[in-house]
Amino acid sequence: MELRDLAEPVLFATTLDDKLQSPAVLVFNPFAEGYIAHGKSFTPVKHQTMLARDLANLPQFLGRSDDIVLVAKRPSVEFLSALKDAGFPLPEFVELREGRIDPTSRLCRRKLGSLRPWAWGADSVELFEPLFAQVTGEARPASQRFNDGIARLYSKAWSAAFLRTVLTRSRQVDGMSPKPPELWLCTEHEVGVAVNTLEGALEAIAAIRRSGHHRVVAKEALGSAGHNAIRLWEPEVLPAQQRWLADALQDGRQVVIEPWLERQLDFSVQLEMGPRSLKLCGYTGLINDPKGQFQANWAAADYDCRIPANVTALFRELPDIAGRLQRLYGDILSLLEAKLQRAGFVGPVSIDAFVYRTPQGGCRLKPVVEINPRYTMGRLTLELMKQTCPGSCGLFRLISRAQASAEGAADFAGYARSLRERFPLHLDGEPMPRIREGALCLNDPAQAQVCLATFQVSRTLDPLFSTVVRGDLSPA
Repeated sequence: MELRDLAEPVLFATTLDDKLQSPAVLVFNPFAEGYIAHGKSFTPVKHQTMLARDLANLPQFLGRSDDIVLVAKRPSVEFLSALKDAGFPLPEFVELREGRIDPTSRLCRRKLGSLRPWAWGADSVELFEPLFAQVTGEARPASQRFNDGIARLYSKAWSAAFLRTVLTRSRQVDGMSPKPPELWLCTEHEVGVAVNTLEGALEAIAAIRRSGHHRVVAKEALGSAGHNAIRLWEPEVLPAQQRWLADALQDGRQVVIEPWLERQLDFSVQLEMGPRSLKLCGYTGLINDPKGQFQANWAAADYDCRIPANVTALFRELPDIAGRLQRLYGDILSLLEAKLQRAGFVGPVSIDAFVYRTPQGGCRLKPVVEINPRYTMGRLTLELMKQTCPGSCGLFRLISRAQASAEGAADFAGYARSLRERFPLHLDGEPMPRIREGALCLNDPAQAQVCLATFQVSRTLDPLFSTVVRGDLSPA
């Protein structure tokens, strides 16, 4: 495979092409993995629930102007007007009733083009059940949208096994394996090991340490954004850490044990799996905090066709690294396409990867860290980039109350005002102006309780990185 280069009517701006299509229904359901791991007993903690409510409107940036976004509460007219002024199309918002679609809603009687949750899982199947009969744009029963085969794709254990296959294939020539390992790629020692017992976990930890990696990380096989993981830094596995492992392994669940690697730069490959083939959408950089939890995504001007130059710059001793990466990810996408086809998966998917530095000072690539069979903030960033002028770079960022306070704002509304003052929007182009520079809020600051999503556009990446206040979040 080759990589290819409001419900307020006054605010709607639809085109003829939009009107010819039945609307898609989108919803932000970020807890699919929790429900896959724990079933209906899963209950997100209060902070998670508040964060999901704050970001519920984000799918509006994934759809067209006549699409429908399900939310607990519609964003304010003032907020949506600001988005419209920035050039973003506005969808229709339909409010849920206690987290469910009102069966008396007109939505249950409308012809719909497709159903597009943030993630297909048991929770989204249950939510969309009243709408399946109304979908005319795709003929897929619920069992084809989500099943046990698709559930396995969410597991970090599946991603680790996939990476092991990738590394094996990278050494093969015509079915044989005479080639030595690529020195710029991670080795099988850096691939996670899936375990399902405490004894197996302790042995995997000991084996990794015998191979020369003392620092180890244990991750629940189903968990996202750096959550549900524990770092093992101490000389021995402490009793409290053993209890964490035992709890994580209950009811047949798996934990992935892997060496802690000194990351230099994270990035992701954004893809879309169609009924017949896997399509490359583009690349985004990824900024995590020291615990591996998501902070921001960035996109360079050539996001749609090229692996970020920041990545290739870390391999200065390899003048042909761009070509090697291109060939590697071509092979990875070909392999992944076949596996997704066998699982019957259709929809957004991404591959997280990172470059790390070895104790000897060299850089290596871990080309597959996690495979996410769902929308991600990276994919959202690429969709936002479509509203920017050619040659622009973008930064999508999640701001907590603590971060807003650290930047001098008393609350999210104050942070939004400061953002507009520091980075006023400038639009260019005809007949549809796009963002050349500036920043805006992507969820309603007047309603946000724990998290504010922002998008900043600049002519180069450096000014965007400088807005990420904490130095330990900046790319190397």
